[in-house]
Parts: sequence; C-alpha cells; structure tokens
Amino acid sequence: VTVSPWLPGQLYVVSDSPRTIASFLPSSHKLSVKDYHRISDEERVVVERSAIKFPNPSWVRVKSGKYKGAIAYVFDPDQLDLFVDTLVAAREFPYSMPSGSEALFDRSRLPKDQTVTDIIRNGETIGCSYKGQRYYGGLLLKKFHRYQLELVACPHADAVRLHLQSGFDTPFVKKSIVAFSMQFLRVGDAARIITGAVKSGIGTVDMERVFWVGDAVRVVAGSYLGLEGHVIQMDEELFRVCQRVSMEEVNILLYY
Repeated sequence: VTVSPWLPGQLYVVSDSPRTIASFLPSSHKLSVKDYHRISDEERVVVERSAIKFPNPSWVRVKSGKYKGAIAYVFDPDQLDLFVDTLVAAREFPYSMPSGSEALFDRSRLPKDQTVTDIIRNGETIGCSYKGQRYYGGLLLKKFHRYQLELVACPHADAVRLHLQSGFDTPFVKKSIVAFSMQFLRVGDAARIITGAVKSGIGTVDMERVFWVGDAVRVVAGSYLGLEGHVIQMDEELFRVCQRVSMEEVNILLYY
C-alpha cells in the first residue's frame, strides 16, 4: 500500500482485483472506500519510483525471511530498482557456527588455502570478498526487496552493536546510538550542546548527556542491561561503574 503523493486520501494498492482488496479491509474501513481505479503502467512506474528510495545511509528493519527482525544499514546511494543493498550482521557463514548465530564475518576462520579478495577504496582495504559474498568490516553486503524493509529512525543500541564493532561508518553508528540514549534525558540532567543554534532565536541543536564521577547510573543497553551503580572512573567513551549491590566494577560504554 502506497499513499498517493498527488491526491489526498488516495492509496495505491497492488492486488489482483477490487474484491481482494475489499476482503482484507476491516469492517470499520469498508465505508471509507468510494471507488477503485486501475492506473496505467506509466503511473505505476512513477508511484514505485517515488516509494522505493531510502535515505543513504539510514537504518532499516527486515520484515521477512531468514533475516527477519535484523537491523540493516542502507549501503545503496543509487537504488535503481526494487532491491536495496544493505550491510547486516551475518546469520549464514562459510564456516561452522552454532545454530542461530549472528556475528561479524571472521576471515581468520577460513582455511588457509582459500582465496579471499580484498575490497579496496581510495587505497584503503575496507572489506573482502569470498565465494561471491562481500563483507565490509565483517558485515555482510546483502540485497533485500524494498517491500521487505521498513525504515527505522532510531534503532535500539543493542540492535546495532555489531555495526559499531565493525568499525564501518563509525560516526553514523555513534550518532544513532547517541540519539537512542537521548530518550533517557530528563529535566535537570546535565547536558552539553555539540552543534546547532545556541544563542537566542529558535533552532535545532545536538546535545549529549554529561556524566561526572560519582553519578548514579543505570545501564540501558548491552550485556549489562539493567545494572545500577556509580561512575568511579571516566575515559572518554568508556566508563568504569561500581555495581550498587555486589560492588563489582565493570566497564560500560558511555552510550549504554
């Protein structure tokens, strides 16, 4: 189903007949449909082109298939057809892995006699190719049909943990994780403005939460989800936190 970009209240639906469409409508919506019109092939092409492009880069969620539920990074500036190139944590591997594994590709686990081709951009190795599959920072380059994907504005930090570990487009991944953590910002919290309008007027700013040694914190993502304690040491993006109950000390990323 696609909302018409020209006529308010009009939807485009791919179906074999109006009867099929009507059969899927909830009873509360049946009286809202006034008429059905079959569009020309030319208009269909325009509609599909207007709906297929995702921002590049951006995050999408896979809605079906083996990768259902996975968060993928859009890696396709052109998007010339209905298939979109994405980078996603692999669920299929050319070596033995436990069932249900989701991980970065590890070329060191390949047999020594196997041929792996480096992917080089601007003189820098950014990935590799093996048996027809391409990997960037360990993330699998995978095509998905446009209608298998839905745009995700702000994924959970855990969902992009492997993208962060991959080191691919780290600034974009970190910006996304910061956006996730900002939803926990509350009135009275200390914050630092990073960019944007800062003096008088109305504008948009980017900011980040400011922590101090001694602050009480609760972990909102990662393997220590739910842990509560106090910050005892800070080193840029890595904090050392003393658990409130056990007094055990653990290292936690700033954005978690």
